[in-house]
Amino acid sequence: MTSERTGEGRLGMRHARRGPRTVLHVAWAPFFSGAERAFLLLLQNLDLDRYRPFVVCAVAGEFTQCLADARIPHAVVPLVHTDRSKPGPWLAGVARMTRLAWRHHAALIHVNELPSFQTAGYAARLLRLPSVCHVRFPFGDQAARWMLKPGFTRAVFVSDALRREMVTGDEAFFGDRTEVVHDGVEIPALPSLAERTERRTALGLPVDVPLVLIAGQVSEVKGIWEFIGAAARLVAQGLAAHFVVLGDDLKGGGQIRRDAEARVKALGIAQQFTFLGFRKDAPSLISLFDIVAVPSHVEPLGNATLEAMAAGRPVVGSDVGGIPEMIVNGTTGLLTPSRDALRLADALGRLIKAPDLARSMGDAGRRRAESHFSVQAHVGRVQSIYDSLLGASEGASGRSQSDTSQQ
Repeated sequence: MTSERTGEGRLGMRHARRGPRTVLHVAWAPFFSGAERAFLLLLQNLDLDRYRPFVVCAVAGEFTQCLADARIPHAVVPLVHTDRSKPGPWLAGVARMTRLAWRHHAALIHVNELPSFQTAGYAARLLRLPSVCHVRFPFGDQAARWMLKPGFTRAVFVSDALRREMVTGDEAFFGDRTEVVHDGVEIPALPSLAERTERRTALGLPVDVPLVLIAGQVSEVKGIWEFIGAAARLVAQGLAAHFVVLGDDLKGGGQIRRDAEARVKALGIAQQFTFLGFRKDAPSLISLFDIVAVPSHVEPLGNATLEAMAAGRPVVGSDVGGIPEMIVNGTTGLLTPSRDALRLADALGRLIKAPDLARSMGDAGRRRAESHFSVQAHVGRVQSIYDSLLGASEGASGRSQSDTSQQ
């Protein structure tokens, strides 16, 4: 009886349970973008005979609706950072997170992004559970230390480039507790030529010229201005093509998207442009286009590149961050310097003028997505991290329970 009242004893009992273990997954999810899409794919494809998810979100919104649609159990708990001047909300958030983890017999806590870690990290610390933090965007070393101050068991980076950027110079803090796991992507069935034509027409897109796409967040850092500048240059050269923006400025309430529409009109190329806005079915639309541009200034990995490769589309991407870990330059697409509209225009123009080359690169990209970036490969890698952490924890917790019972 005494051992059951201690944190170590309770942890040991929880790990000793037969059957699948519960992982408490945590996400801020203020809106639905690449980080949420990647996390949802993981949650939907876990091996439920081994791991069952219970998800905690900071806000109710589109992500929680997706969880409800997928029948994934979840709760909404505010994620509050530590604040000495106002400790009440933070303590309340940690207490509620801890109760949820305890009530659902969580064996491990996995947080989807660095800014969400503190509340969950302190809950893991109180319950002596291993904690995994996904790192999806670069932060300075002081910011990372502050967000990870509860202590973490593993930091999972979405690309080797991001790990090098954040760990270099701070090896003492991260030590050997880092992993690189590329996000996964679903490999869709490809539409027939007739289906592509029908669906393009339904979207109000031309069917007789190449379609060049930029997809995702409409923002400066994603290269929207370079994309428009490259399009203007190609139109001025008399090249027949149509340019499509699939997405919106969700963070800014659509302001940058409206500014982009105004820029296109001012340049006199509105007839060569379509703004489709934000669409939940965006991944299923990628195969309707001929070329995908990813002219990001910063890109730790990038779902847009993975989804384009999976759909068999050639990608013209910036030579930054994790993009070169996906694109094989000259084989599955082309790499260009970031913030360079002229070089972007040259690369897009090369593929527009050579449709056979574009198709060949798209086919190679799809094969690479199947072999290197499938959802199954991603989930398997994440579950192997869970296995290693819980295997180590089981031994430690078993010893703790035995030691405590002898007191």
